[in-house]
Amino acid sequence: MTAAIALLWFACIPWPVPVPQAPPAPAPQAPPALLTPGETAARIDQLFQTHWDAVEVQPAAPATDEEFVRRIYLDLAGRIPSVSEVRQFLNDSNPDRRLKLVEELLDGPAFVRHFTILWRNTLIPEALDDIRTRQLTPGFEAWLWTQLSAGTPWDKVVRDIITTPLNPAAVPNQPLTTANSPSAFFLLRDFKPEELASGTSRAFLGVRLDCAQCHDHPFDRWKQHQFWSLAAFYSGLQQSEMAADAPMMTFTTEDSSRRSIVIPRTGETVPATFLSGEQPDWQPNDFPRQVLANWITSPSNPWFSRMAANQVWSLFMGQGIVHPIDDFSESNPPSHPAVLQLLAEQFAAHNFDLRFLVRTITATRVYQLSSRKSHASQTEPEDFSRAALRGLTPEQVFDSLAEATGFYQPYRSDNPFAIADSTPRGRFLELFRDSAESPLRKETTILQALAMINGDFVTSATSPENSSTLRSIVDFPLMSDEDRLEAIFLAALSRRPSDDEIQKCLELLKSAPTSDASANTLGDIFWALLNSSEFLLNH
Repeated sequence: MTAAIALLWFACIPWPVPVPQAPPAPAPQAPPALLTPGETAARIDQLFQTHWDAVEVQPAAPATDEEFVRRIYLDLAGRIPSVSEVRQFLNDSNPDRRLKLVEELLDGPAFVRHFTILWRNTLIPEALDDIRTRQLTPGFEAWLWTQLSAGTPWDKVVRDIITTPLNPAAVPNQPLTTANSPSAFFLLRDFKPEELASGTSRAFLGVRLDCAQCHDHPFDRWKQHQFWSLAAFYSGLQQSEMAADAPMMTFTTEDSSRRSIVIPRTGETVPATFLSGEQPDWQPNDFPRQVLANWITSPSNPWFSRMAANQVWSLFMGQGIVHPIDDFSESNPPSHPAVLQLLAEQFAAHNFDLRFLVRTITATRVYQLSSRKSHASQTEPEDFSRAALRGLTPEQVFDSLAEATGFYQPYRSDNPFAIADSTPRGRFLELFRDSAESPLRKETTILQALAMINGDFVTSATSPENSSTLRSIVDFPLMSDEDRLEAIFLAALSRRPSDDEIQKCLELLKSAPTSDASANTLGDIFWALLNSSEFLLNH
């Protein structure tokens, strides 16, 4: 048999055709081992040390106790500490004093109030942009305050927002009020499915779907039909025309049987579908918003736990591991994926406890680094090799001024969520409101600078006649000039003055011809400290 004939004979044999096999199903993943906040923090520090070694970055020195106490009060209480609180912490010899202070602050009302404001800014960021919608915030904040006070798990908070009853009495034309309710999430978006889809994906999943509303996303994988398939979960909502200009009282109806939506312009009808591409296994009595909420808050949903972990990380570090925080996309990968994954897994394993994230992040060496640059390699913010210099929120600025000067404390004895634009606090917050997405990029306006330099509130609060802090320091007979200077520095900057600062300030005091002039000089020093960048930044 020639070679050609043999080859032809071999080719004609009816060999069995292989049948394509489905790829093997992935082995079920075991749930992650439950770690304590300290254990999780230690693993995060190991991951960062590995990163720093790989990129030849030398991290900053640990923060001093003075740096830490100011930072942790701003981050957990929304204000600087009082002089007595600083002294108490600095005199504490307990090696675990930092962990103990975190626990004390987590148990206090100031933490709940501060985090209520921070999460309000995340969930309804547009609320303060317009006078008409500003009146919606007190009811939302009061509701959120209740949830955070009770330690409600974050997944339940989100489920309650998405599924909140919009006509509680189930009576046609029942007016919807906003008292102690998360309904502002819907009212601010005019019950429009497309606005709710965008707000939901950004706030709870960290996904910017906005660009896919009118066309396929030009820089990411999201398609137009995916945007409208998410919006379809809200397609049953309808708002009455009569309520268009009345945000505090509106009339809404909801058809829970609607599970699809028509894309404008194209006329295509798309069914309600999760962003993962899965369609719900609908049951006859399923409520679309409840089905969506269950999918969003599922422990198996990677976006939900990662978004929350990234959001809390950014609150303490100045920017997220994914930055901007609501831009999880293929073109914007996390700077430290293993850290984010660890935080997200443990957050879910701890039943979405926000305080777990706080305890973990504040216990890391990364959080407790100094902000002082000590090496040329500490340049890139993404390395987290030193504490970032963060601009304060308007609430932090005013409440810290109030604490330092002894002004009436609204966060201790007043309703923190009442609309009172005519009060010193209300006017101050309005003036210092800004639209900066990152605390690393806050810029002071001319009007804000003038308000700090010679505004009525700061001028009055730093005069010996009107400042209870200054008055008590000046009038106390047993204080030396050095003691008075130390008290002023502790009140304004939460630290003791350096030897050089003491020397220069003593020279100013000695040049004052009378006791009244000396008191005014102390007021001038106090004013200078409150106008310094050291006071106006979290560092």
